[in-house]
Amino acid sequence: MDVSECLAAPGLAEAAQRYGQPEVREYDLGDAGDEERFWEMWQKRPAEVVLAICRPGGRVLLQTKAFYPPGTYRLPSGGVREGEPLLEAVQREMLEETGLQANPQRFLGILCYRFRRGGRPRVRASYVFVLENGAGTPAPRDEAERISGFREVPLADLEAVAQQLEGMRGEWAPWGRFRALAHRFVAEAMHGPRCT
Repeated sequence: MDVSECLAAPGLAEAAQRYGQPEVREYDLGDAGDEERFWEMWQKRPAEVVLAICRPGGRVLLQTKAFYPPGTYRLPSGGVREGEPLLEAVQREMLEETGLQANPQRFLGILCYRFRRGGRPRVRASYVFVLENGAGTPAPRDEAERISGFREVPLADLEAVAQQLEGMRGEWAPWGRFRALAHRFVAEAMHGPRCT
């Protein structure tokens, strides 16, 4: 896979200089098929930031949305706008998704995905950041996101979250498999029982 597209994000060098060199991982997701939910998500935002928000007590913040299957929670994430520097996207998405203030602590990873639809290759990137001091009660500012709840879990539970996402069925299956990858990556890369 050619990861050059994933490594060309505006502000990537600054983010790496300030918060550490991220680990780069590549994934081949195969054929996206005709699952419209999955395809629309990829069309809407070819790059995103994933936020591993460390809460007081060393737990990680997860969110759910009104249209998700019951019991589905995941790490907050949001699209990077065209030309938007990564660190600006992190701060904007943090406020939109949670209403909280938090400081980036680590640029944990760049997850570069390849998939195909109709035989045409596509590339998408997730830029994963660890944020700390996300104290307070989460209250999303962007109502269009339809965020309907939050919960906090120990870092060690992210593997179970990944397994639940991977086990989604029907129209949610491709989305769940894709979303599971960032959760498993964070659990592995942070090495420990607590989010720090």
